[in-house]
Amino acid sequence: MGDRKKIYYTFKGVEEWEQNNKKVDEIVKADTDAEHWACNKALPPTCYPPAMSIEAIDKLKQLDGVVVGEIDE
Repeated sequence: MGDRKKIYYTFKGVEEWEQNNKKVDEIVKADTDAEHWACNKALPPTCYPPAMSIEAIDKLKQLDGVVVGEIDE
């Protein structure tokens, strides 16, 4: 399945979260088979999904208003 990296993601603002959260969830679930992962309660939230494939990370980065960062292990 290739290399996997730990990331976090957040959104540029509440509107971007409202517009993209469902799509982000779909990408993460499809890539990791996880149903739940850690997110803080801020608006917009910062979330920490399981390690993801490079391809799925690139899909997240292509969504307008989604901010993705890599976590060094």
